[in-house]
Amino acid sequence: MIRVQSAGYSDIGKVRKANEDSFLINESIGLFVVADGMGGHRGGAVASRLATKTMGTCMEATCSPALKPDTSKAEDSRAEDINHLLKGIHLANKKIYTLSVKDESCRGMGTTVSALFLSDNFIITANVGDSPIYLLRNGEIETLYTPHTLLHERKKIPKSMEGRFSPSKMAHILTRAVGIHQHLRIDHVKTPCFKDDIIVLCSDGLSGKVTKEEVGALVVKSDAETACKNLTDLAIERGGEDNVTVIVVKILSEGVKPTKGLLGRLLALPIWIGSCLGGKRST
Repeated sequence: MIRVQSAGYSDIGKVRKANEDSFLINESIGLFVVADGMGGHRGGAVASRLATKTMGTCMEATCSPALKPDTSKAEDSRAEDINHLLKGIHLANKKIYTLSVKDESCRGMGTTVSALFLSDNFIITANVGDSPIYLLRNGEIETLYTPHTLLHERKKIPKSMEGRFSPSKMAHILTRAVGIHQHLRIDHVKTPCFKDDIIVLCSDGLSGKVTKEEVGALVVKSDAETACKNLTDLAIERGGEDNVTVIVVKILSEGVKPTKGLLGRLLALPIWIGSCLGGKRST
């Protein structure tokens, strides 16, 4: 089992009247989730909380250490863990969508989901929406998520609408979210896990105010709890117009240090996979 030090923090910010972000930390099964809700009145908060609760319950039922055999070296075991994580997100999508149809006050609600699951010697991440996932390794920071925004997926813009949106506005228009449609497409990444890796999950209330380089510099300097608080404080100092949520996960022991040289760098590269489980692509 991978040993970690983790912490999470969420703040309403300076402007919003409610906190529509939610997060989940479950070290016992290695699951960490950030959800940034959207949808008028109370819908955003309902969606994000339903997403984290559903995923937590689903993963507890299938990935509890007491239920898992010792298959740490089996490739099919990791594939099964990926499927469990995706199943949890699909189930959350179904529950949120169903509630939004039944309850008028929740009509149109949805949420981003960015999740980390620690599986044997691997980091598995999955996301829908634009809540970032960063990996800090050997002093370098990289992303382990795909932003589902118009800015990132410009090819989705109809020709009749070209030029109507500025790049800054396109960066905040989502092309996918959990709970908006019956069917959902999820992107996920698998990458080897090494001692001293640091993974950061956050809402755009943080990433919109603090660069990933600043995130890397802050998290390496302190323990996970202090890093969460310092990152949140910095985002709020710079405006705090949105809710701010962050999880920091520090890998204390697992595997070995990344091997030096070309082979080591190749082995440590993340493997990007897009999942279309559950049906059509949601836009």
